[in-house]
Amino acid sequence: MFEQIITLFCAESFFASAITNIDVLAGVVDKYIAGMSNVRIASYLLMLLAFVVFLFLVIVIYVKSIIAFLKLDNSSAQKNSKKMMKEIVEEEPEDNDDNDELQRELELEELRKKQIMDQQKELERQEKRRQDILKQKELARQKEEAEKNKKEKEEKEAEETHYSQNKEYGIDLDWKKGKSSENNSAPLDIMNGEVLHYQQSNKTLPELIGLIIDMIARNVDDLKIAQTVMYRNQGQSSEDEIMQTIMEVKNFLALAAQGKFNDIRRGTNLPDDATAILHLSEGDATYALALMENLMDAKIETASAMSNGARKDQIFQETSNMACTFGTLSALTDTRLATGAFELAIELHPQNVNAWNRAADLYNKAGSYNQAMKTYQHVLEIADEEIHAEQVANANKMLSQFYYEQGNNLQAAKLYNASKLYYDSLGINRRLDRQELEIIDLIEQKQKQDIQQTIATILANQDLQYSYAL
Repeated sequence: MFEQIITLFCAESFFASAITNIDVLAGVVDKYIAGMSNVRIASYLLMLLAFVVFLFLVIVIYVKSIIAFLKLDNSSAQKNSKKMMKEIVEEEPEDNDDNDELQRELELEELRKKQIMDQQKELERQEKRRQDILKQKELARQKEEAEKNKKEKEEKEAEETHYSQNKEYGIDLDWKKGKSSENNSAPLDIMNGEVLHYQQSNKTLPELIGLIIDMIARNVDDLKIAQTVMYRNQGQSSEDEIMQTIMEVKNFLALAAQGKFNDIRRGTNLPDDATAILHLSEGDATYALALMENLMDAKIETASAMSNGARKDQIFQETSNMACTFGTLSALTDTRLATGAFELAIELHPQNVNAWNRAADLYNKAGSYNQAMKTYQHVLEIADEEIHAEQVANANKMLSQFYYEQGNNLQAAKLYNASKLYYDSLGINRRLDRQELEIIDLIEQKQKQDIQQTIATILANQDLQYSYAL
């Protein structure tokens, strides 16, 4: 407000008005003085008035100078302030960059900690699941032992009957000491005659061979068969063991359908293909193994008589794959015989990744953990991840358990996650919906009564091919 008043008094229009008013005042004074007799008094008054006007002008000029100085100082201060703000703005990006980098490092560190915690939790869940499976197996074993004691007399009679059948075909079955008696038990009848109701009951892999054969005869996709067996088996067997069993059962059926056993059967008492498939569907691989063994012997004998070359190597490679079929089928009841078969497959063809993988599984089952770990590591060394994705996933899964037990949780989590990613991509562990369960229920109920028709369908299927055809 004060500044506005001073500015008003300092304006040019104000000075012009003041001068005009002074002239008027002077004229008035002249008239007044003209009428006075005392000239000296009039001159004093004029001098006093001029002094007052001069003093007023000096004060106005002084005030205007102060205001101009204050404006200049304020302008300079604003310029300095703007300069300082500009310097601060120019320096801020560098500080912000350092702060952003530090923040990112902290976020990454938190993320790594979270991942490690998640992996440890996953391993703990895996260990808990493994312990639960072991408990279930132990309970199942105890239950089997109790049932075996109750049915001792019946088993003895069944064994005598089975021995007489073997004599009829002239087959030496001394190695068949690992056969489980429960394979001959009748399937559970779950039809009450009123309403269809699916009752889940855990079954061992030998008990599910009949279901596998039936679904193969119906041209069901291998993955769908694996999902079905995984659900009915309830974790008693690994994903790899189930997929390998399905593949090798299919290989045996394809060999029979292609008539590969006809030549070796001549002049012997070997069972026909239908009999071998019938017993296999009941979980008894004896006759199938007898046919496979003679076919392998014939192949090895043929190759041994040949000179070294590509054809000889090809026959050995095919025989190595047949040994894997033999090993997988014998693993249903006799792990020692199966181990020997996979070792033979490796001897015939050292680059047989599947043979190394299955041998490692059986070393692990037998408690030879160091040997199993080395064999799984060899699988990863020689396997092509695209061609042998199944074997690589199994090796990663089993090695993760070894590393976890040794306390190497990070490596264990890395291998486990790689394995889980593969099995999740297949969907093998996906639960079946209600409609699928009802279909499986119907198949299992008719499985035994339709077995002859199922076998005839398989043997007539010329499109059924074994996976290792060269």
